[in-house]
Amino acid sequence: MIGVSELSREKLEKLIVEQIPRDLVMALEDAYRSGDERGRMSASEFAAGHRPSAAGSGKHFHINEAFHEALQAHGAEPTPLRGTQIVVGRVGIFHIARLNVPGHKWVSLRRSAMRERLAEFNRSIQHHYVQRSLLDEDMPPPVGGTIFVLGVMDGQDANGVAQLTQVMIALPAPDMKSWLYKKSVAELLDVYDRPETVVQADNVKPRLKPQPKIQTGNDHRN
Repeated sequence: MIGVSELSREKLEKLIVEQIPRDLVMALEDAYRSGDERGRMSASEFAAGHRPSAAGSGKHFHINEAFHEALQAHGAEPTPLRGTQIVVGRVGIFHIARLNVPGHKWVSLRRSAMRERLAEFNRSIQHHYVQRSLLDEDMPPPVGGTIFVLGVMDGQDANGVAQLTQVMIALPAPDMKSWLYKKSVAELLDVYDRPETVVQADNVKPRLKPQPKIQTGNDHRN
């Protein structure tokens, strides 16, 4: 991750749990796992040489559908399912999208122009929580940001197909070259369970300044 102090990390963590309901975090992890499993199963009927390609396409569509369903069920207003376009939801100040991470390769991840635009929303978060100085005391809090739900694909099933092993929640740096925050779902859920944690009620929708309308782009097999 980018050089983020412990204090800054704790503030970012608090921002996440205040804005994103615990149940949604759990639902997005379940969606990732079920979509990955269905995608791999759909590829099992192909010849061994075709399975990785078939699984890549199958997992993209199955995970997208499960992700869309989870976002919709929690009022996160997902963008429509449309071919290889990525699905983006919105809860509180955050846009929410997903990103596959092959084999814990955290640098030079395959990126789409759409994800780069989404990561740019975190510039104000980076400045407010990570790079803030005494001269910025009167800076208003951020009104927009982006969370990536990361699917770490470093396992392999019985058919030799890449398998999801971990789901993480992350705030990408605006240039997508590092992370402002990154934790497994299990670790983040522990934060929600702390007695001192104040979590935003599911039916609370903060009033925000208008944000640019998201135009989803192609994101084949990722």
